[in-house]
Amino acid sequence: MDLREVRYTEEHWELLRTLRDRARKVVETLSQFGLEGWVHGSVARGDVRPGSDVDVFIPTPVSPHVVDAFMDAAPFEVVGVTAVLPTPRDCVRIKVAMEEDVEVTFPITPPTDRELEFFDFSGKLTPDSLERDERVPGVDKRLRMIEPKPWGHVEYSILGREGEVATKLGVSTQLIHERVRALTRRDKVGVQGVHAKVEGRPGEPVIELLRELGRRNPKAAEKLSELGV
Repeated sequence: MDLREVRYTEEHWELLRTLRDRARKVVETLSQFGLEGWVHGSVARGDVRPGSDVDVFIPTPVSPHVVDAFMDAAPFEVVGVTAVLPTPRDCVRIKVAMEEDVEVTFPITPPTDRELEFFDFSGKLTPDSLERDERVPGVDKRLRMIEPKPWGHVEYSILGREGEVATKLGVSTQLIHERVRALTRRDKVGVQGVHAKVEGRPGEPVIELLRELGRRNPKAAEKLSELGV
């Protein structure tokens, strides 16, 4: 089996602590607005490296006005805000980029079950599991399964082991195969652009960004019309 052990250095543990401290500040700020934030990716799994981002996703739809209020109270300076429709099947979302490589994603329309399942695939921490400083298994962008150990992690390719990995992560094999196709294609043809995107400026009302996204893209307009945007 293509199994590799990775033992973390003290510098690695210190970096993980630093990134998780940033994540906690974001999650605590979100909680002030009654929002649950999922920390996902390498910060959840533990396999961080210099340059790793702190990524937080809210699993329920959020009012544009609440996103505005969060940005006013954000624990780090907001440096960018973007309205995005990644694919026609996905939810419309607002991405708030902050200093210290922190990004929070707010769904504006309801995310699908498949979108939420992705976070179990990549590894996610709820606020409670973050508070307990847990590390969770998940798959990285190299399509390698990361399984945390007290001393670091073990990793191996998920190719040919899709069923086993799906069972361990509690996700469908269909999702595993979709992610394999998407990430393999990205390696072959490069990162593909999103279906629709509008970049704004910090301080610009989120509702205006969403209206512009709707003007540019019929599918986004269709999804947003149900919210009266």
